Amino acid sequence: MTAVVATASAELASKPEDVWPLLVATDRLNRLMGMEPVRYLPVQENQKDAARFLAETKMGGFAVTYEEFPFEWEHPKRFGVYRKFVRGPLAWLRMRWTLEPRAEGSLITCTFEADTKSALLRPIAWIGGRRAVSGVMELAREIDAHVHDRKPSPFLEPVAPSDLAALAAATSRLKEQIKPDLATRLAKYIESSPDADAIRIRPFELADEWKEPRREVLAAMLHAVPAGLVELRWAIVCPSCRTSAQEVTELSEIGKEGHCPMCDIAFELDLDRAVEATFRPHEQVRKVPAQLFCIGGPARTPHVLAQQIVASGEETTFEAPNEVGRYRLFSRGGGRASIEVALGESERATVRASEASMEPADLQVRPGAAIVVRNDTGRERHVKLERLAYASAAATAAELATLGEFRSLFSGDLLKRETPLKVARAAILFSDLTGSTALYTEVGDAAAFRLVDDHFDVLREGVAAHGGTVVKSMGDAVMAAFTDEDACVRAAIDCLVRFEGFRKKAKHGDRTHLKLGLFSGACYVVTANGALDYFGSTVNVASRLQHLAASGEIVLEKAAAERLGKDERVVAAPAEAVRVKGIGHALEVVHLKLA
Repeated sequence: MTAVVATASAELASKPEDVWPLLVATDRLNRLMGMEPVRYLPVQENQKDAARFLAETKMGGFAVTYEEFPFEWEHPKRFGVYRKFVRGPLAWLRMRWTLEPRAEGSLITCTFEADTKSALLRPIAWIGGRRAVSGVMELAREIDAHVHDRKPSPFLEPVAPSDLAALAAATSRLKEQIKPDLATRLAKYIESSPDADAIRIRPFELADEWKEPRREVLAAMLHAVPAGLVELRWAIVCPSCRTSAQEVTELSEIGKEGHCPMCDIAFELDLDRAVEATFRPHEQVRKVPAQLFCIGGPARTPHVLAQQIVASGEETTFEAPNEVGRYRLFSRGGGRASIEVALGESERATVRASEASMEPADLQVRPGAAIVVRNDTGRERHVKLERLAYASAAATAAELATLGEFRSLFSGDLLKRETPLKVARAAILFSDLTGSTALYTEVGDAAAFRLVDDHFDVLREGVAAHGGTVVKSMGDAVMAAFTDEDACVRAAIDCLVRFEGFRKKAKHGDRTHLKLGLFSGACYVVTANGALDYFGSTVNVASRLQHLAASGEIVLEKAAAERLGKDERVVAAPAEAVRVKGIGHALEVVHLKLA
């Protein structure tokens, strides 16, 4: 039976790369085109084709079930989707559009193709196809007007209504905890943001849009939870497609591994890569429908430049990016190959994809080169070309664990005791107050305790000023954690400077000194004594470097000190090689002290 075909084109004033991000926001487009919500179920893993989900929805009044295949695209040139129907009047459906650059603007062409299970249904399919391509053209023109002429975005709707009384009450409570203008701004966003945005609020994206400090907006969102304005969710993020494979409400629901049905890979749950904090309006403030209108697409995976389905025994060709740099090919199931795009390299390369690998694993090509991928597996595979350098907007669990607001407001949101989770890189700082033991004997317990307790406040302020958090205090010492090693170094210096001012003013302060040590690397986060704690060799090495420090010194790796650059507050002794238990090689360390 000949396929039903409908097509339409439109001239746009905007360049392809300018309208692309909005045209590929498929979930939003489907909402605005009046399509029904979709329920997705993973398909059986033994099937030969590339479909990853069964989708259940309604089309034209018919209840339908179809196999959802991975979308195919090439940024910013073309996009397409194919669906094979299990139930409903259609046998299959293909929708695709292309963007061609013009001297000024671009040309968009949209094509609908479908086959029906009965010839009697062909007129209905043709009408549906015409409506679909007309809907895409109408939205493309609205997007073009928004991008080129600064007209309102078509994505500002729909917006589920808010309970204004509950919203006002939650906002009032929030203003008692954070800056009132930020509380007002956040409340306005909760009230008026489109459903597609409100259902999964990413605080760092919001901060970037508002041009506010990321951690300040994240802290505000955390305060908004007990205020009753928003709810906190934890998303398990696939390290390949970087989309949410699962969502839970408590850290204790998180296991040691995740699985992505789209990429067909299992992955260790690193708190700084695979667990992301997101928010949504509290249901008493605004009931946002938890509906999906599309599960895939380039808007969900902006780091993926191109994606194609390759049949078993067949091959396809990707065009290398025009920008030099490092990229990656990924084949569903885990096969991957690193690509270096550089001037003067090869114009063509061939990669063979097996069940769990790609050969060669490393290749060098010039910009615009042809990269041929051959599928040597026994089933269809989707293959994608990814950017490696991609600025993440994820507020990870590791980031929250170093935020004082999280540790104070969510002390009950803990990991399972038996489930330590890895953080790929954290910076750990240890301090020790020298002379305090003798102080208890010489000036009495009360006076000594007062000085020790006050010095903790000095350290907490210095740590917090640089984005860290004090994990715990131990006698007269503290342990602090940071997501950024350079911030940890700056905090150590700041703590030393602050303490020097403190000891000159505090009663009996002249009898004490501070010494610090820091180290960065992989570690684990675990629940201990009712709080999130860090352990592992990185923590042990940081503690041992602190023991190497003399009074008034910071001990750190030479590389970390060199990255600091010139800081006139401190002077550095010549680097020395030391052996530290837990590290198989000598460390080059530097002793810093105040100038």
